[in-house]
Amino acid sequence: MQKFILFLLLLCTFVNAEWGQKDVHRLLLKRTNQKDGVYTAKLEPVMDTAGLVVVAEYHKAMGDSYRPTITSANDFSWHGRFSKHYLNLALDFRIRDVPFHKRSELVLAIKKALGERFLVLWEDAGTLNEHLHIEFRPSE
Repeated sequence: MQKFILFLLLLCTFVNAEWGQKDVHRLLLKRTNQKDGVYTAKLEPVMDTAGLVVVAEYHKAMGDSYRPTITSANDFSWHGRFSKHYLNLALDFRIRDVPFHKRSELVLAIKKALGERFLVLWEDAGTLNEHLHIEFRPSE
């Protein structure tokens, strides 16, 4: 019973806390690793939130102590000319360190959790650059 009451107190504190854009961004950075050179400072807020959804799905697949790695945001010049990375509306997450038998399920879970407003692509499968590309698709 005491654990339940403590849980309710913590939940009430969390629900009543005011979270700003910078708080959500800091939480994303704390819950992930970032590949050297990744620039996330100007991510659009929708991508910070999406990133935390992705982290939650990685936790379901790999356990709560797992920290997925962001391999790209708005940082590298080899993205396609019209890439959403340059608009701060895309993130890439490493997937090659997830056991092979869990990858398909993880990708499907992330697609479901993010919904139709996001494009989720499993890119470069089977290579050292294997990653998930998460991109926001603003409504037209």
